[in-house]
Amino acid sequence: MSQDYYAILGVAKSATEDEIKKAYRKLARKYHPDVNPGDKSAEDKFKEISEAYGVLSDAEKRKQYDSLGHDAFKNGGHGYDFSGANFEDIRNHFGGFDMNDIFGNMFGGGFGGGGRRRSDTPVQGEDINLTVQVPFKDAVFGNEYEISVNHTEKCASCNGKGGDKVTCPTCNGSGQSMNQRGGMFSVSACPTCKGHGQISKNVCSVCKGSGYKNVQEKIKVRIPKGVDKNSKIRVAGKGNAGRNGGPQGDLYIITNVQDHDVFERKGDNIYVNVEVDMFEAALGTKINLPTPYGTISMNIPAGTQPGQTFRVKNKGVPSLKGSAAGDLYVVIKVRVPQVAVEKDREALSDMQHRYSDDARQRLIDKARL
Repeated sequence: MSQDYYAILGVAKSATEDEIKKAYRKLARKYHPDVNPGDKSAEDKFKEISEAYGVLSDAEKRKQYDSLGHDAFKNGGHGYDFSGANFEDIRNHFGGFDMNDIFGNMFGGGFGGGGRRRSDTPVQGEDINLTVQVPFKDAVFGNEYEISVNHTEKCASCNGKGGDKVTCPTCNGSGQSMNQRGGMFSVSACPTCKGHGQISKNVCSVCKGSGYKNVQEKIKVRIPKGVDKNSKIRVAGKGNAGRNGGPQGDLYIITNVQDHDVFERKGDNIYVNVEVDMFEAALGTKINLPTPYGTISMNIPAGTQPGQTFRVKNKGVPSLKGSAAGDLYVVIKVRVPQVAVEKDREALSDMQHRYSDDARQRLIDKARL
């Protein structure tokens, strides 16, 4: 290849080391073979930019290139001929060509890689989500539950190590494996140590090298007042064990509040349907009203209409946020009796004539176009 290395990376000859590295990373993401499977032109481009970076990222090689150009890297000159070379040859020639820096940091393990530094980072254990059925009453008043949780804990026998750690002989502790495909290369996690850079010897007989054990634990959980469907209650440190000395994950209790036969919940408010007969609705009356907190008395005014709603303050569900409880809404359902006695029917007919309202005719008149 004889193209200008600076032009290949799209940088000026005065570019700093960071600018060169940033330009290479941007192009490598675009042309990497794993991103463009089967694209020969992308593979050629990736090899081209890798060759350019291999020279310009090394201060000594860049100095030679700036002085002699490509002649500095030909057998007839003072360097190495890249034509027909595979990447292993290039890497062996340029000892300063840092694969971990280019791929481990650039891709963050996105192509199956990720070096030892990443694998050894303490990682918090996975959280556990557990759904609990909560009766309507407990959503209003709260309660304490004892639940059984299956999770992992650090093995006490080996302190979570799984055994004695030694440097992986396959990758010499880098945690990475370089693979060549044709004239191209890629980096993946070492198949022996799975990217950790270390393997276990004298494997723990208790956990079989995993560093963890499965346990079933009974814990007490307080269900607070005001929980609703899909409310989350966090129990710290009761999830799965962390890795590399990371903390235990958390347990999240997800509440599924059961429906009630009488009360319907809407947010923090509660709705209840109450039947009155047509005489009570017409004349007014005092009724006994059910609430989650017990029976109370409420006046039904004369002339109450079907579907009319009355509010009783602070008789709903307590707020999880600690503010005042919601309200109770009483929806009136008017019950009309079956009139079988002739004298009663005559009395009702007489009342009908005295209290009739021609509302339907007014509706028809308004509807005319």
